[in-house]
Amino acid sequence: MSVIESTIDGRYEVITRVAAGGMGEVYRAHDSVLGREVAIKILHPHLAGDRGFVDRFRREARAAAILNHPSIVGVYDWGTTDGTYFMVMEFVHGTNLRALLAEAGRFEPSQVVEVAMPVLAALDHAHGHGIVHRDIKPENILIAHDGTVKVADFGLARAYAESNVSQAEGTVTGTVQYLAPEQIQGDPADPRTDLYALGVVMFELLTGEPPFTGETSMAIAYQHLSSAVPAPSRLDPNVPRALDRAVLHATARDREERPASARTLRDEVARAGVGLPPALGLVQLVGLVPPTEAAGPERATTVTIPRPVSPKVLRRRRIRAAAALVLLLALLGVGGWAAWVYAIPHYVRLPSLTGVPQDQAMARLRGLGLTPRIGPGEFSTSVESGAIIRTDPAAGTKVRTRHAVTIIPSKGPELALLPDVRGATQADAVAALTSAGFTPLVVTAPSETVPKGHVIDQNPEGGHQVVKGLGVTVTVSTGPPPVQIPDLASQPQASAQTALENLGFTVKIKQDFSDTIPAGDVIGTDPPAGSSAPKGSKITLIVSKGPKSFAMPEVRGMTMEAAKAELQGLGLVVDVIVLPGTNGDQVVLQSPNPGTTVHAGDTVKIYVTGP
Repeated sequence: MSVIESTIDGRYEVITRVAAGGMGEVYRAHDSVLGREVAIKILHPHLAGDRGFVDRFRREARAAAILNHPSIVGVYDWGTTDGTYFMVMEFVHGTNLRALLAEAGRFEPSQVVEVAMPVLAALDHAHGHGIVHRDIKPENILIAHDGTVKVADFGLARAYAESNVSQAEGTVTGTVQYLAPEQIQGDPADPRTDLYALGVVMFELLTGEPPFTGETSMAIAYQHLSSAVPAPSRLDPNVPRALDRAVLHATARDREERPASARTLRDEVARAGVGLPPALGLVQLVGLVPPTEAAGPERATTVTIPRPVSPKVLRRRRIRAAAALVLLLALLGVGGWAAWVYAIPHYVRLPSLTGVPQDQAMARLRGLGLTPRIGPGEFSTSVESGAIIRTDPAAGTKVRTRHAVTIIPSKGPELALLPDVRGATQADAVAALTSAGFTPLVVTAPSETVPKGHVIDQNPEGGHQVVKGLGVTVTVSTGPPPVQIPDLASQPQASAQTALENLGFTVKIKQDFSDTIPAGDVIGTDPPAGSSAPKGSKITLIVSKGPKSFAMPEVRGMTMEAAKAELQGLGLVVDVIVLPGTNGDQVVLQSPNPGTTVHAGDTVKIYVTGP
């Protein structure tokens, strides 16, 4: 079905196609019911076959429709037509940030702040309603003719990202230059994911290029996972430090280190924007972009009717006019070319060539009208041999054409002989590895054969050439492994002592009274049974002397409470018998008699007078 000049859902009269993307095509249309211009995104037919996508599309469209903010493209309606889903949105007269950036090359710092502030306000509003955009990029940021900034496609990114059709094995969903590390790893997105993407957009606006480039999407994705976004001032030294910090804060690889919310980042960007040099506003920038739609019919004018001229005369006039025009154009072309090449100084902004092969880098510089020179190579662990590490002047610098630019190629990683430190003391091993240019990483492990404090093993093995600066894991002995102490309670002293000595312990004997363990048998150990101790450790074996015995004290004449306290303090069980028909609170009799041998735990009786 031809979409142009058709009517969708009985009310939207399609006028012309505006754009196309991964999810569908966007058309300008007229809403005949409400009498207004709208934008209709008609999704690709193959998405309708994904049941999960359809369900998510419905949910996300409803959620996006509740967003009402001046910096968010409004969602008016959604539905299906001929089995294909569509979404009706606000039509924005203007352009998108990608087209604006292509025209301007890069933005001035104050212009970046002018874009970022309303985008952050829109994100703050959406995040407050539980909606994460997930696909912030220049194409989804629209600039109206009056300079208003609006964010588009809220709601569609999540539905598309989770659809079956977009999950081909080995691919990364979304515009990879702006994906946060957690999206690449498949972790759930949250508001800080949008802040990372906007930080990358700000980097691109400030420098004219994204922070990471590569031959494939996966190569770029790997850089997002393994490298921090550099400061924009590395490409353009004129970027204010406050904006540098805002970009680096927003693009931290660990989302916990990013701003807590869009509002927090907006406050940070607002502070960075104070006192920036003035520049053209967004209204003026939009005016620089060539219009993409016809301006409308020309106004009619009044004309005079010329006299008839013969065909022969007309032909001569046309030939003379054409010849004169050709000559004039030739003169203008030659003069303009000469003035352009020789009289007017021309400048180009030096691109980042990091990671680009040397021959390709030289070709790119010549294509910009620059003269490449090869400087002395440098060792690098991050740039492969033969590729470019950096340039002099640095990337982002404005350079006059025909100027010489020195490129510094990589010699690859520097190699060094890794020493073999097995058997050395920890201090000597660390010193040897550090002196050779390596980074020692010390771990410990028990060993029956290697003395405590000496190196058991190392990884990588020593004795061969490896990358200088490499981390080397050194395993240091903590001595023999600990041995568990057995439960020897109630065993005879001799057999318990033999058992401990067979386990490699030295034994110390300590005796103590026990009411439950017979004399000569083991009460327990110190450290206790079940704990572990290194071989050679001293274990105290506590041996029973049997129950404690002593002479029965004299308690007659004492008060009942005083007598009980003394006897119980000796470990005796006290049985109190009150004599009937007596007065007072004194002990008058005791059993056994004073001086009789008793043992802790024995029961004794005291006879006291009654009240």
